Amino acid sequence: MLKQVYISQTVDVAAVERIKYVFDEFENIIVSISGGKDSTVLCWLALQEAHKRGRKIGIFFLDEEVVYQ
Repeated sequence: MLKQVYISQTVDVAAVERIKYVFDEFENIIVSISGGKDSTVLCWLALQEAHKRGRKIGIFFLDEEVVYQ
């Protein structure tokens, strides 16, 4: 079983650091969102970083609660 390790870094700071890493490592960024709170915040953070860097990102929307036949 994994042991939890607590750090002093907040969730929002960690998220921004990870997004910066993605922008540093990859040329094309596409964020998949469902319209929920988590994916909407992730998309907003990615858009903020893209704006700072003068880059564009793709956004893919898929709501799996609406499944068509």
